[in-house]
Amino acid sequence: MTNIPANLLVADDFVASLDADSWVYFLCNVGDGDSQLVLLPELDGRRKAIVVDAYTDKVVRLITELTSRGVLDGRDDIALVVATHPHQDHISNMPNLFRTHGHRIAEFWDPGYYHPISAYTTLMKELQDRHATIIYAQPTAGLRRWIGGTLVTVLSPAVGLRNRFDSYGTEINDSSISLRIDHPAARATTRDEQGRLQEVGGPTSTLILGGDAQTLSWSYVMVDFPYLPSSNSEAAKAIAAATGTKDLLNTDVVKVSHHGSKRGVNLELMERFSASIVLVSSRARGTSSHGFPHSLTQEVIREVKEPIATQHGPTQRQDDWEHQVYYTHDLDDQSTALGSIAIVFRGESRQLWRFQDDRLRPIDLTDARRRT
Repeated sequence: MTNIPANLLVADDFVASLDADSWVYFLCNVGDGDSQLVLLPELDGRRKAIVVDAYTDKVVRLITELTSRGVLDGRDDIALVVATHPHQDHISNMPNLFRTHGHRIAEFWDPGYYHPISAYTTLMKELQDRHATIIYAQPTAGLRRWIGGTLVTVLSPAVGLRNRFDSYGTEINDSSISLRIDHPAARATTRDEQGRLQEVGGPTSTLILGGDAQTLSWSYVMVDFPYLPSSNSEAAKAIAAATGTKDLLNTDVVKVSHHGSKRGVNLELMERFSASIVLVSSRARGTSSHGFPHSLTQEVIREVKEPIATQHGPTQRQDDWEHQVYYTHDLDDQSTALGSIAIVFRGESRQLWRFQDDRLRPIDLTDARRRT
């Protein structure tokens, strides 16, 4: 696959482009790991943030930078921190996050999977030191948490997996907390005079973050969050089941689980996501000691984006970037690293930004490029 043409990415002022109603997902370039931040829309003139994993100090420094630029105000503005599972490449810098920004954190989630590595035990010590000020929960599938007008739904781990952590065993990646984030999200459903469901607050944008969930975990998710087809049968009409096809896993943007490993996703799952934008956090193939991203997963994503499996003979696919499939290790066609990714959600629009940072360099919000 070819690199992204440089002329499609233009320098722009990232912070100045944000308005009060926009919200942002940052996928930091940290190689084979995850460091993520969701910047929520303004509510009463203030923004709050959600942190999901912290492999390096990049997300910690991003919060500091957003604060210095006035995007965050530093006062109880980290609504939620999620440690998806206790692997080094997801939590090794979380103790530093608590030491640096702990006074701003309201709530912390992890799956409750005990893993005796120093990052995990140190994180738990930092959390214990703040037990009087930070809410701590170990959520399972189905939990719904509203933060202002934003809804966070836990997709995994399923209760059935959670109850096996300490007995019959669950592979640590399958203990991952995966999330669906919707905005705007009403807390109650209303109907018009004809009894039809009404949207409240305009069209909803959706983001799914997969942690390192693998086949077993996603199999539970696909049962717990089903595809609900419409039906015109008399029986369906009698129970009001003919209101329209709905898939509870459909999303606008998905961050592929487990850095694009061969066990992270499958074809049916990617079809159910039906995401306009697909993101992968990993090193480039050939530089990753784990072989991420795996060609099998890449081909699954490409088949969903551009189905050719039923065609006879060789067919040349379009490049990944043409289908809005992006990697933190992307280069442009001038061999410039594109690095960390931000997706800005504004109404029904999605805007892609890149920050040209390598794995070890912090995000510079003034060195941003926007895809035209």
